[in-house]
Amino acid sequence: MSNLIKGIITGGKIVKRFAIAAGVLALASAIIAYCVDKKVLPYNSIVVIWILGGASALILIGISSYQMLIDQEEAAVEIKKVEDKIKESPTKSWELGRMKLESYLNRNLKQVQSIFVWTVIVMLFGFAVIWYGIIKLYQGGGSVDAAMLTTVSGLIIEVIGGSFLLIYKSTMKQAKEYVTVLERINAVGMSVQILDSISQNESKLQDQARAEIAKQLLELYGGIKK
Repeated sequence: MSNLIKGIITGGKIVKRFAIAAGVLALASAIIAYCVDKKVLPYNSIVVIWILGGASALILIGISSYQMLIDQEEAAVEIKKVEDKIKESPTKSWELGRMKLESYLNRNLKQVQSIFVWTVIVMLFGFAVIWYGIIKLYQGGGSVDAAMLTTVSGLIIEVIGGSFLLIYKSTMKQAKEYVTVLERINAVGMSVQILDSISQNESKLQDQARAEIAKQLLELYGGIKK
């Protein structure tokens, strides 16, 4: 959702026009749904509602994906800058790993957020469709088959929303793994910075510090027991 909002705000004229088009399609879908409910339009007009609503959703997803692509390109530029620095100072290669992992983590978190938001939207929509079908069934003003079909459609939408939740759980697990690795890289970076702070004249102390840092890192992440 943040990508969508950012894309609409910072995007050019074309992006804003697409956003307006998505809003118009969503509004038209709502108006047709109201007319169908008031029996101004025939019940089979619900197909048009699905088409317009789906087109609006696809446009919004496209804007969000476009903004995500821009963010990835900006992250790639930052990584390139770090790579150039590493050519001058190879000992800071850990910083490149940190930058890349942060880029992956940010992308992963944005995907998690998008999945969660769309899951909530889909499940709320499915819940609304189910209630609409139940209300029509009890009112008895329309076709029983049509009301049953609407209710079943809502249940199918809920199942789809549930599958999104499974994807959300898997993506969250991956994000947790990224955080763990990032924590390790930061530990290495902090160790290198501490080592660099030792005076070059005290070579013996530097060697001892290197050995102790290596030992501690192996104990933490290499499975070596004291």
